[in-house]
Formats: sequence, structure tokens, C-alpha cells
Amino acid sequence: MKNKTIVFSLIVLSILLIDCGKKKKESAQDETALPYEMIPLELKKQQTVVSLLGSVAHFQKAEISSKVLGRVEKIFREEGDRIAKGQPLAKIETLNLEIQLKKDLASLEVQNKQIELNRSRYIQSKQRVERELANIEKARADVNDSKATYENLQRTFSNKQELFKIGAVSETELKGVETGLISAQTSYFKAQKSLDTLQVGYRPEDLKKAGMKVPTEKSKLNEALVDLNTIVEKSELDIAIANLQSIQAGIDSTKLLIKESTIVAPLRGIVAVRSIFPGEAVKEGQAIFVVVDDAEVLLKFSVNESDLSRITPSQEVNFTVDAHPKRKFKGKILIISPLIDPQSRTAEIKVIYKNEKDELKPGMFARAEVEDLHPAPAFYIPSKSVLSAKEKDEGFVFVEKNGLLFKKKVKIEGVSGELSRISGELSVGELIAVGSVGNLKEGEPAPQPKSQEKPK
Repeated sequence: MKNKTIVFSLIVLSILLIDCGKKKKESAQDETALPYEMIPLELKKQQTVVSLLGSVAHFQKAEISSKVLGRVEKIFREEGDRIAKGQPLAKIETLNLEIQLKKDLASLEVQNKQIELNRSRYIQSKQRVERELANIEKARADVNDSKATYENLQRTFSNKQELFKIGAVSETELKGVETGLISAQTSYFKAQKSLDTLQVGYRPEDLKKAGMKVPTEKSKLNEALVDLNTIVEKSELDIAIANLQSIQAGIDSTKLLIKESTIVAPLRGIVAVRSIFPGEAVKEGQAIFVVVDDAEVLLKFSVNESDLSRITPSQEVNFTVDAHPKRKFKGKILIISPLIDPQSRTAEIKVIYKNEKDELKPGMFARAEVEDLHPAPAFYIPSKSVLSAKEKDEGFVFVEKNGLLFKKKVKIEGVSGELSRISGELSVGELIAVGSVGNLKEGEPAPQPKSQEKPK
């Protein structure tokens, strides 16, 4: 029995010694295992996500200033109040404007009377000119009559002279005809002179001197002559009408300013800032209220230039805000800026979100994820396999060359999760160190690559 116990103990001891030896061997193997491995580069189409950081901003905001200079009479809304479009916010004193309005209204009445007076003078002047034109026509007819009389007497006198020569007419009769001829000539001369006097200012050449056209039709010619001879009265009437319009414009302007003295909200939303107090003087261009529309908000994110080609306008964006970490929101890309910041090498995108429950406030910190909807073939390796470089979007990897490890500069196109998308002077099948490569040095022997299954 004693011998059996000894044999059993020896067997147990042997098993323990064998197991301990195995563990030591495995431990030694673990200690010699490398923290990285060599794998061949492959082009992969990988559905990646672009992670972005940004903040919530206003979509619509209005800085409201007063168009009327004066003191604040009343304030109707305070900061934080929700308002509707067109709702009054404040009232500016309008005493000076109301006094000016009364003066302008009185001037308007006086000017209306002045226009009536000038219009009457203009009408009377036109009537006078029309009478002058009628007198000219009458004088022209008198000239024609006296001319005809004079010409008839000339013929009669000539005949009487012939008869006097043969003794058929006495000298007394001849003298009587001659006297009548002289009288007719005088009448004709007076009639012509009178016509010439009346026609001064009513001749075609007078129209030409005034720079006016000379119509060929008689009715049009008379109208032009009327305009020429009433030009002063017409100008006085036009000036009076222009003055009336100027006064009316002043009245309209004053009424508009009185109306604008009540400052109203240009959009619905919330009063974010009120920078005036009752009795305070308002300066020109001074922002006295800031109103924001929180029905929709913008989220602004900076995107690396290398990731811009992976996003499109109207693309959906999933995001969260630190104020509501358990809530997930969804918006749409509204604007992708065409400008790249030369220092950060990023462009701004703006995502619009309908803030129906008023959960988002401007200034909140946001985190977004944008899916690459159309991934292109690229090289993807674990991010820890890329050593940092001076530039943010550059790095180094270790590649195998002639059995040794060497650094190669690459460009980091983007990071998605634990993977980095890299590009540079790389080729498919090139061996690259993947894993913890921080302690590697150039020139070290490269280990043999592990067998890789061919990508499906």
C-alpha cells in the first residue's frame, strides 16, 4: 500500500513538472513575439465615416437698428421674450417729427393756393395770346383789303391819266382820283405796319430763335405760338407744382419716420439682446435689438480638404450635442464652402436642422458623423501604424525594402475609427509594418510576413 502511494506521488509530480515546462516555453515564446507584423498593402473599398467637431449657430439673425434718431420712449419686449414677426419692440419719441409734419401740412395748403393762382395766370395768358392771334388774323385781312383798294385805285388813276391826255377827263376829276389813290396807299401802309407790329413774337422765326420746331399745319403752328408766348406763366406754374411735390415728399418722409419710430421685429424668434433703455438716445446705425429665429439652426463643422470629396450637398448628417449626449439628431448639409483655410487646410460645411422642440441653442458643442456614400479604392491601415509628422495631415510608415525596414512619408487622407486612409508613393502588395511601430528604427531586419488570405 505504501509502495502504491509513492508511485502515485511520482506520477503527479511528473505531470506538474511537464505542465510547468510548457508554460515556461509559452512564456518565452510570448516574450520573443513582435509587437507588429508585416502585411501586403491592398486597395479596399471601405465604408468609412468622417468624424467632425463643430458648434450650433443661428440660421437667421437680425440686428435691429432705429431709422429714427431720438430718445427711447417705451420698450415693449425684454431679452428672452418670444416674439412674432411684425410685433413691436420699442417706440422712439416723435415730437419733433410731429411738429415738422404740421409745418409741412400748412406749407402744402399755401402751395396749393399758389398753384391755383399760377394756373389762373397761365389760363389768362393763353386767352390773351389767342386774342392776339385773332387780332393778327384781322389785321392780315385789313392789309389784304387795303391792298386791294390801293391796287384798284392805281388802275383807275392810270386810266384817268390816259383819258386826261385826250381831253376826256377834266383835271379836277383827275386830281380827285389821285387824292383817293394817295389816301388808299396811306391806309395800306398803316395796315401793313400794324400787322408787322402785332406779329412780333408770333412769327415762325420767333419760334426758331426760341429753339422750338416750326409746324407746317396752321393749328399746330398756333399751338406752338401760344406755348412761346405763355412760357413765363407756364414756367411759374411748373415751379409751383414742383414745390408742391417737394413739400408732399417731405410730408410722406415725415409720416414714414413717424411710422418707423415704432420698431418691430423683422422675423419670428427670441429677443437675444436688448442694448437700450427708456430715455436713452438712439444713434444712427446703432444695433438696439438682436432677434434670432430658433425654428431652424445651423451646425458649422470644419472638414479636412482630403475629406471634402466624400461629402455632397443635401447629404444627411447624424450628430450629437454635448448638452444632450443621449439624443441623436439628423440634419442635412446645406452649404459646403468653396474656400479652404490656408492654415488649417479645412473648409466649413453648414448643416441645417429643424429645431422644432427648441432643444438646440446657439453655441452648443456638436459632434457629427458623415458617411462616405461612394467610397473609392484606397489603402487603409490601423492608425497606430502611422508615425506623426510635422504637418497634421502627414505621417510615416515602415515598409520593407531588400529585407530591411525603412520609413516612407505618406499623406493621411482621413481617419475613420481606428483606421487611417493613406496615400503616397505606395503600391499594391508592398509590405508595411502594422501594429506598434513606435520603437522601430530604420535599417532593422524586416520579419517574414504572415500568410494572408486573399481578399474576397
